[in-house]
Amino acid sequence: MSSKEVKTALKSARDAIRNKEYKEALKHCKGLANLYEKYNHINAKDDLPGVYQKLLDLYESVDKQKWCDVCKKLVDLYYQEKKHLEVARTWHKLIKTRQEQGAENEELHQLWRKLTQFLAESTEDQNNETQQLLFTAFENALGLSDKIPSEDHQVLYRHFIQSLSKFPHESARLKKACEGMINIYPTVQYPLEVLCLHLIESGNLTDEGQQYCCRLVEMDSKSGPGLIGLGIKALQDKKYEDAVRNLTEGLKESPVCTSGWYHLAEAQVKMHRPKEAVLSCSQALKIVDNLGASGNSLYQRNLCLHLKAEALIKLSDYDSSEEAIRTLDQISDADNIPGLLVLKSLAYRNKGSFDEAAKIMEDLLSSYPDLAEVHALEALIHFTKKDYLQAEKCFQRALEKDTEVAEYHYQLGLTYWFMGEETRKDKTKALTHFLKAARLDTYMGKVFCYLGHYYRDVVGDKNRARGCYRKAFELDDTDAESGAAAVDLSVELEDMEMALAILTTVTQKASAGTAKWAWLRRGLYYLKAGQHSQAVADLQAALRADPKDFNCWESLGEAYLSRGGYTTALKSFTKASELNPESIYSVFKVAAIQQILGKYKEAVAQYQMII
Repeated sequence: MSSKEVKTALKSARDAIRNKEYKEALKHCKGLANLYEKYNHINAKDDLPGVYQKLLDLYESVDKQKWCDVCKKLVDLYYQEKKHLEVARTWHKLIKTRQEQGAENEELHQLWRKLTQFLAESTEDQNNETQQLLFTAFENALGLSDKIPSEDHQVLYRHFIQSLSKFPHESARLKKACEGMINIYPTVQYPLEVLCLHLIESGNLTDEGQQYCCRLVEMDSKSGPGLIGLGIKALQDKKYEDAVRNLTEGLKESPVCTSGWYHLAEAQVKMHRPKEAVLSCSQALKIVDNLGASGNSLYQRNLCLHLKAEALIKLSDYDSSEEAIRTLDQISDADNIPGLLVLKSLAYRNKGSFDEAAKIMEDLLSSYPDLAEVHALEALIHFTKKDYLQAEKCFQRALEKDTEVAEYHYQLGLTYWFMGEETRKDKTKALTHFLKAARLDTYMGKVFCYLGHYYRDVVGDKNRARGCYRKAFELDDTDAESGAAAVDLSVELEDMEMALAILTTVTQKASAGTAKWAWLRRGLYYLKAGQHSQAVADLQAALRADPKDFNCWESLGEAYLSRGGYTTALKSFTKASELNPESIYSVFKVAAIQQILGKYKEAVAQYQMII
């Protein structure tokens, strides 16, 4: 049948309806519908919905059963063509008609459920009206279930929650659905997990949400959302070790939780672990970028970038400072946020670009004269130039505006420590601020290192000094100065057990070419104790970290010599002599070994060099 003939047939059907000749109209429409259903052509598909609509108009008042049959055919057609809104509207009409006809609850339940199946597959492509019709379908299907609780009802509830969780703006409805399922199925983890993750990601983890997380962990001690929730609570309570432990474990199970990675980075910054915090922020940013640009993800992205820049600046080396500047440049409107400008200035200072740092600082001072962090920034720039008097004044101004910042007290203490002759003799001002910093931030390892210096060099209290150095090293095991000082004081106090415990802990964790100070000290201990093979192994490890340390080569020579290895000892002392030609001891040992080996001519030459 040609397109012209179709139009003629449709016109005849319309004329028949206008003239109230319904049988004639029905005959035309049924003939067209049968033909289109058999005739597999693109035009047929385009015209068939119109024919079905005409049949619906004709059957509506005369034959409800046939109306319902045609309605289902029309919905199938819309479904094939992915016309989701038409599917939803037409199926809603069908359900309304069956309700008016007095259909049983079981049939209505199945009809609502069928609509959820039609629409649930393609939620991302739907407009708001279709989404609302889908959610209404789920709610009605759940309400009309005849067996509650049941496996079938539970599966339907799960599908409802899955659909809702795709739409951030349906937060209230999602919470209500999860709580509804929790009430009916209190031992099922799924709704608790979805609800906890939703509350975590939305930054709205209330006391009630914390209780849900606790319930999850009681049900499953490895529950990702549950552990992340407990980690966030620990972070809020300033229990940073617990926060890091719970968040780390939780993220193993739920690795795409942006807020989890962000809060882990927060805890790591609080514990002065900037390298780890940078990695956690990078992980969070990777997830945000994969999610695409929504309002909430942009906000999360800015938060993560801010924290990453802060952590990079704490690392303070050139490359990290460069990366911090690049990171800050990615934050929207960063040039109008004073806190971010302070970070940028600090990054420039760390990389030695003092003019850029000073320019930002001066602009901030004129625009934000009441901000403590701006005065602290000015103080740091003066401190870098060794202008300690100006640094002191600026840190004092910063502390007048905010007295509870540990970093300001530490930096002012450092300023007094390095100040002129008078404060060098009297370090009590420095001590006062170091103690305040330590009280305000018990994770600040560097302040305990300076407290160790104070008790060792000023007071002469070796025990107290060692305690401070140990605390500093426990907080930051990369702090070689504190670790070495703790070991050296333990040796002076004849507590070799403590010294060896610290050294063994470090060397067990050390990768190749690192922790020279620990390998060297333990090597010397073994050398003194007559354990020559262990001494050789440790001193070799120390030289892998620093092959140009002539002292280390001399000690290795002694270790070889002590176990009768004259040739290897000779090589070691020769190397030490090459690295430090001024060392008479190395030349003497070379001569002595050559004499033992019968190389008299060479030995004489070495002795003459010494004379």
